[in-house]
Amino acid sequence: MENFRFLKGAKMIHPTTGITLEYLDKSNAVCFVLFNETKEKVILVKQFRPGPKDYTLEVVAGLIDAGENPRTAAFRELREETGYTEEDITDFEELKQGLFVSPGYTTENLFFFSARLKSDSIKAKELSLDEGEELVVEWINVKDIIEKSNDMKTLFGVTYFSK
Repeated sequence: MENFRFLKGAKMIHPTTGITLEYLDKSNAVCFVLFNETKEKVILVKQFRPGPKDYTLEVVAGLIDAGENPRTAAFRELREETGYTEEDITDFEELKQGLFVSPGYTTENLFFFSARLKSDSIKAKELSLDEGEELVVEWINVKDIIEKSNDMKTLFGVTYFSK
């Protein structure tokens, strides 16, 4: 069987029933919800995803590299996928802890961050995508998020931070 780059299957014995549980041992990740100056729009990235076998609109997200803290990873992903940097934003927020993506089958925790642009006149720098990464950046009206995205982290993050 071919080895996976980001996923590793694992098994453990349930602590009380003794049955074998199968799960994915996966790196933790970050997502960054970036709003425009007035918080009426949010920046999303359109990219192909194997789950739905289609393109999705999602908030900026990515894996945390070995030895990297979540905040550093969040700003790295923001820069890579949108061209915006820490100097371009204000009202930075984060959830106090990571949330399990799907605790029934993976160890992955997702750390949520948010901010808004200091000014809509700030121009994004050129994207710095990972090898093989292909995405399109789009500004979406916050009020349209449920119609535009079918991604749970996006719907949760935009809804939570837009308050």
